[in-house]
Amino acid sequence: MNPGADFGQRVGGIGRAQGRDIVLLVTTPMSSEPTQRQHHASKLASGLVGLEAVVVAGFAAFYGVELFLGEGSDPTVVVMSIVTMLIFVIGLSYVSAGLWKRHPRSQAPAMAFNGLMIPLGIALFQFAPPSVAVAVVIGGIAVILSCFAMGQLD
Repeated sequence: MNPGADFGQRVGGIGRAQGRDIVLLVTTPMSSEPTQRQHHASKLASGLVGLEAVVVAGFAAFYGVELFLGEGSDPTVVVMSIVTMLIFVIGLSYVSAGLWKRHPRSQAPAMAFNGLMIPLGIALFQFAPPSVAVAVVIGGIAVILSCFAMGQLD
């Protein structure tokens, strides 16, 4: 018995053409509606990434105040740090909006950024209060797990 015949009968059909087995695959369209769990996961990931954008914006504002007060050691470095942070704020804001709308290209940047937040949080244990370090690590892990829980977006 041909092992492909059973497979072909289960998925659609099998036939022979010019002495070769032909397998006809029939696929059923998957539901495009997210499950309740996937919907909640996308909202959680979006909210956490949005919170990260707000925190980075706060750091940029702090650097701006320090620059205004003349506390920075090198104004060029401070300005470029502010510009870099604002670029991240813009990017994280777009990622947050994409996660909210379940856009297919929003998961990868969210996971990449938060993948970098985990080692940063671990390093913060040496320099910051433990609660801050724990919050950064848990936040990074929560976003990554939420992105996986969203499922594959088409």
